[in-house]
Amino acid sequence: MSSPPAPEDYFRAVERTFLDLRGGDLVLSPADWDLVSRWEESGIPLEVVLSGIRAAFSGMIRVSPRMPLRECARPVEAAFDAKRVRQAGATTASEPAPEAETSLERLAGRLGSWSPAGALLANPETAGDLVAAARDAAMRIERLGKSADASASAGETAQAIENDLVNRLQAALPDAAREEIETEVRNKLAPYRTRMPESTWRRTFDRAVRRRVGEFFGLGPLIG
Repeated sequence: MSSPPAPEDYFRAVERTFLDLRGGDLVLSPADWDLVSRWEESGIPLEVVLSGIRAAFSGMIRVSPRMPLRECARPVEAAFDAKRVRQAGATTASEPAPEAETSLERLAGRLGSWSPAGALLANPETAGDLVAAARDAAMRIERLGKSADASASAGETAQAIENDLVNRLQAALPDAAREEIETEVRNKLAPYRTRMPESTWRRTFDRAVRRRVGEFFGLGPLIG
């Protein structure tokens, strides 16, 4: 399973696909951006969103150039529900859903074998505490993967475990590394700075920073 796209890539792909199909003004409205952000935060995979958008347009005889993205919300949600039903059905039939299972196993494996280089930490003495936190997160995710209701709740619960660990990693960052990460993310999201509502942009910025923190410590994009 490939890593989920970075927020800026997710937004760019949704924007391009929707505007190419709709035509008209080549910009999304603030409400459109807020919807894209909620899809991304909810963990709806990019390919599912794009599939739902295309499905929304496939049934239209005439497309209005003023059509809002919310007209695609129901097809996107239906595509996501269908994906989850397929995964749940495979699990019920004793055939674990490969995508969900692989994601949890890989995450637990990375956390279980990880140890930070002292040079990456503001205080090298915190390395032991971070390793212990990562091992604890790995065990919790392994238990989650084995639970009977993993297919229904894995995404939300794994996200909470990841968030707890990323909070610890952020606190361990040297000031220079924190500033570098925030500058990098700010530059990548700059094209959306004046196009998104302030609250949407800020949430996106915070999530992208936290994702980069995981990458900085060699754990990959924990926040997906």
